[in-house]
Amino acid sequence: MPDDPMPDDEVTTIRQIRHEISEECGHDVHKVAAYYRTVEKELKQSRDFHFENGSFPAGSEPRMTDAESGK
Repeated sequence: MPDDPMPDDEVTTIRQIRHEISEECGHDVHKVAAYYRTVEKELKQSRDFHFENGSFPAGSEPRMTDAESGK
């Protein structure tokens, strides 16, 4: 069996941090999204990280599988 790319303890830590962020935002999805947008903006301004522009060439947009779309 191949090694897991991320050990369970790291996944647990990430989930805990995400939960704490959500809790700080009152579990309000709009506040959580705004928080992450603010963090993204700060990271971009720091120039310590590279961000892709998020656009895809015409006709190559990722598509959901039937399982993902519930079909």
